[in-house]
Amino acid sequence: MADAVFLAGDRYHKAPEAFAGVGPVLEAAGLEVDFTDEFASIDTEKLAGKRLLVFLRDGMQWPNGHDAPPERWMQPHQEEAIEKFVLGGGAFLALHNSGWNYPWQGGYRRTLAGYYQFHPPFQPFNVYIEDPDHPITQGVSHYEIEDEQHFIWFDSKRVHLLTRSQGNDGRESASGFCHEYGEGRVVYLANGHRQTVLEQPPVQRLLANAVKWLLRA
Repeated sequence: MADAVFLAGDRYHKAPEAFAGVGPVLEAAGLEVDFTDEFASIDTEKLAGKRLLVFLRDGMQWPNGHDAPPERWMQPHQEEAIEKFVLGGGAFLALHNSGWNYPWQGGYRRTLAGYYQFHPPFQPFNVYIEDPDHPITQGVSHYEIEDEQHFIWFDSKRVHLLTRSQGNDGRESASGFCHEYGEGRVVYLANGHRQTVLEQPPVQRLLANAVKWLLRA
């Protein structure tokens, strides 16, 4: 049975690119991964016996086509399943757009402790290490990357800030944070719009370190 579930793929992000950019990191950590693009499959049964849940997708579905407004796919039973999974000792790695257009008043928001606000166009910006002593940032220095600079609200009273981004216009945002929730752990990392972004050395190092920290390895 798989140790981890990795949900990826939406209108703006290709699941194969996410799987190719992140999957090898998970497998190098010794995890057997259930890769899926089926958001409806995320429930208590899917998470039973798993150690890690990974998301790289937004909260939107487009049942009436892309010319109509989107709808949120996550249902109350899925929020409950994810929150209970983490509270009970599971780990959650939320990447890039995994706070975008999700329910914001229930279990998912409590678990993630943050949500997406907006992003400028794909462009170069800097990422600064806020806590160089944390296990997740070990071996990572400040770096420049070309990506979407996601602006993220986060619960500063609950999470530990790891990295922040700064655009050429001077605007800054949290770009990486972690926290413990119940018996489990949560990490959010903002970089990852394309496979080429995920494969950048500092991003790969942050991902590998995050998986180790999440799994207490």
